[in-house]
This record gives sequence, C-alpha cells and structure tokens, in this order.
Amino acid sequence: MSKFLSLEDVLGADAGDLQKLKQDAISCEKLKADIPVTALENKEYKTIKKDCMQFVPDGTGGMKPDIDDDKLMIRVIIAAADKDTRSDFSFANKQLLDKLAVTTADQAVEKLLSPGEIFNAAMVVQDISGFGKKAKKAVEAEVKNS
Repeated sequence: MSKFLSLEDVLGADAGDLQKLKQDAISCEKLKADIPVTALENKEYKTIKKDCMQFVPDGTGGMKPDIDDDKLMIRVIIAAADKDTRSDFSFANKQLLDKLAVTTADQAVEKLLSPGEIFNAAMVVQDISGFGKKAKKAVEAEVKNS
C-alpha cells in the first residue's frame, strides 16, 4: 500500500531538496572518460524539443509536426553536459571545436561519441530528467524504425 502525498509533506520539505536535479555521467570511449550530466528541467527540454521540430505536409494539404529524433538526442546531451557544474567540459567550447575541425556542438558530439554512445547518453539524460520506461521504449522503437 502506498502513502499519498499531502500538502503538508511538500510544505514541510526543504525547498532545496524539492528543486535538486539528478546527476549522472555518460561514457565516452574515445576520451576514455565519463562526461558528467545534470537533468534537464521542463522549460529546457521543451525549448530543445521545439528547436528539433519542423512541420511537414500531412498528405491532406495540411502540416504536421515532425521531430528530428537524432538531433533531439544530441541536443539533450549537449544541454545536460553544459549544465553540469562538476566539470568545465562543454561540447560547445571553441578550443574543442577547433581541435575537432567542426563548427557546432552538434558536430562535436558526433565526432566524440559513437552512434550507440549517443543513444545511450540520451537515455541517461532522459532517465535523470524523469522520463520513465515508456519514454525509453518509445525512443528505442523510433530509433529502430529510422
């Protein structure tokens, strides 16, 4: 039997604990190190998702939204790594971009992480950001069907 949350439970809790975000790390074989990441908040995730969306014809003369899942995975990795304060690592660092001979953080992720690492890293970020198993399965199915 589970206990239901009461308003008193929330009001009696430490405000810092209520706002604390989960942290984890993603593996990067090429660097032989882990990259720390911090969970994304709703507003951040919505902004990233909106940036990865375009409208395409729906076949009836109208338009429908279409999300670029590969771009979404890369962008959540970048945001979660940039947000983490345990390291100064950033995929958008100018010196890193120059070293990798790329111009964007998206390209840096693609250079440093294998496709499988990108997928696994995005799953780590989604997990610490509160997405459950249903969301993971939906993304896995989408990737398989791509």
